[in-house]
Amino acid sequence: MTDVLTLFDVPWARGAAALLILAGIALFWHGLIGERDGERGLVRRRIGMLSRMEGFRRVVFGLVLIGVGGAVIWQAEWLLWMALGFGFVEILESSTLIAVWKRSGGRTMRKV
Repeated sequence: MTDVLTLFDVPWARGAAALLILAGIALFWHGLIGERDGERGLVRRRIGMLSRMEGFRRVVFGLVLIGVGGAVIWQAEWLLWMALGFGFVEILESSTLIAVWKRSGGRTMRKV
């Protein structure tokens, strides 16, 4: 069985991974703080739950980019699979929740 990270064993891989980490940090920060008007920020106080979930999804995507970039730099296959695995699950769950929330018109769901 071949190591997945040997595919990234090219001279320019560390530079690309560093750029990926920088993009992940920017996306992470943007997900925390949100846009200029304060929408879609995870840590903003006076926003709705939908905007908070959209900020959470950006934070998770930023963490995935940081994890993948770190895995390439440190040649840590376990970090690659952890970042992709957790990222896939959390982004899928939050995207589904956002889609259901938008489809219902922002109404809260009732307990059955």
